[in-house]
Amino acid sequence: MSAEDRVPSAGHEDALAELARSLEIMDALRSPGGDAWSAQQTHASLARYLLEESHEVIEAIERRAPASELIDELGDLWFQILFHARLGEESDPAWGIADVARAFSEKMLRRNPHVFAADAEQALEDPADVDAIIAQWHRVKAAEAAQKGEGTGRTALTDGIPRRLPALQTAAKAVHRARSQGRLDALLAAADGETDGIEGGRHARALLDLAVAAEAEDIDPESALRTLLLRAAESPEPGGPFDPRPDRDADPSDPGPSGAVGPAPAP
Repeated sequence: MSAEDRVPSAGHEDALAELARSLEIMDALRSPGGDAWSAQQTHASLARYLLEESHEVIEAIERRAPASELIDELGDLWFQILFHARLGEESDPAWGIADVARAFSEKMLRRNPHVFAADAEQALEDPADVDAIIAQWHRVKAAEAAQKGEGTGRTALTDGIPRRLPALQTAAKAVHRARSQGRLDALLAAADGETDGIEGGRHARALLDLAVAAEAEDIDPESALRTLLLRAAESPEPGGPFDPRPDRDADPSDPGPSGAVGPAPAP
């Protein structure tokens, strides 16, 4: 099989039909005479929903939800992508879902030469070496940045990492960059120099060490910790801290640690 043959043709008729149907639905919602709420939305107003839907997909995965639930959550996320693309059609210059799909396709073709390049067999010495694949990805990404004139603008290890990303996940990404650039020792030394000047610095430094250990095993510490807490809460020990049953001997007038009297409000 040649490298060109590995690129799927425009088959998958059922999938293409459903994708086209979703585009038609989105167009009807946004067009005049459609949905009044949809007509008021902007990229900025939709940002919170994109974040929320992304977290719901992650939660479904971490809870090992049934496939039907994961499909539903991914559908909600797909709606957000469609919505932003539909707004793009109203921009100047206009762009749409075809541009999003094209950007994805071209990026995957560029960054996976061991699969799609004409000389795919020569791209990697060992196509099964995942570390080599990751290094190749970073080389291509760096070349793309240099071509755009971005090569000299980013020096900090956290540059380009979304600021809203949780701290443990940010640490793992920064550690990954530092390790791939041969700067991990420098990062840890810099952290040692800042520990005393930060409240809780000793604990932060310990968390950084955990991020280093997790990244070395290709583990996202944020997801691992969240999954552990979620599953611990779903399998409580009788009388334990996650036991959902009320303490029958507790004084109902005792406000407890939250300072609130009576039952907590329903979610």
